[in-house]
Amino acid sequence: MVTVNKSKLDAVVGNKLVGEASSIGLRVGEWPEFIAVVDDSDKGFLFMKNYPDVNGGEICGMNYFDRTSGVELLVVND
Repeated sequence: MVTVNKSKLDAVVGNKLVGEASSIGLRVGEWPEFIAVVDDSDKGFLFMKNYPDVNGGEICGMNYFDRTSGVELLVVND
């Protein structure tokens, strides 16, 4: 599991958090099963790997989902 501070994410689009893999410390193609996103008080979300973000047959990122809140996280390759 990877733990990331919410400040490392790039955007919030609707009900989805978005971050670049390198900003949160992942290598290209590294998709952990779980990513915890926390604020400075260590409160936040536990995301589980859900499905790849595919464009033109190429994996551009990975979608994660928090079952408790319904919030999504998209981690994109950069």
